[in-house]
Amino acid sequence: MPSQTLTDAYSALLSNAPAPLFARARRLYLNKYCLDGRGTKSVLRLFVAKETIEERVEVDQDAGPLGRIATLQSSTLELALVHWQQDAPPEQALIETYLRQSWQLQPCLIAPAEESWFRNGGFQFTITLQQPLIWVRSSRYQDADNQSGKGKPTKS
Repeated sequence: MPSQTLTDAYSALLSNAPAPLFARARRLYLNKYCLDGRGTKSVLRLFVAKETIEERVEVDQDAGPLGRIATLQSSTLELALVHWQQDAPPEQALIETYLRQSWQLQPCLIAPAEESWFRNGGFQFTITLQQPLIWVRSSRYQDADNQSGKGKPTKS
């Protein structure tokens, strides 16, 4: 299971990210902002490399016949470790220390990426986690499209 530090950073990052509806803006945001926080000065930075989004709408039993609960779940198994604005890979000892001290991660499956990070941000490694990071948000609402003739037309 990912450390609480990593889980909290993931949650904080995604809480401020654009909604999945705005896929391009969301991807740009995740490429721009690292899990380390906006004020980091670290030479190594951790980013969300791949995100899987699942959205579902269910009936809200507590809110009457028009009540709904919309749930958004993001999960990430792949992170990008970037040697910030450096073309060369960092020393293995630096990687291990950073992952252990910052994120309580043991070096797992780490592989050099074929390209440097977004907008030439530096040498990139891909890190595959053993278990995904998961972030879930739910919202309740009333399905107004089905109220008293509003919304979708009915057949006679």
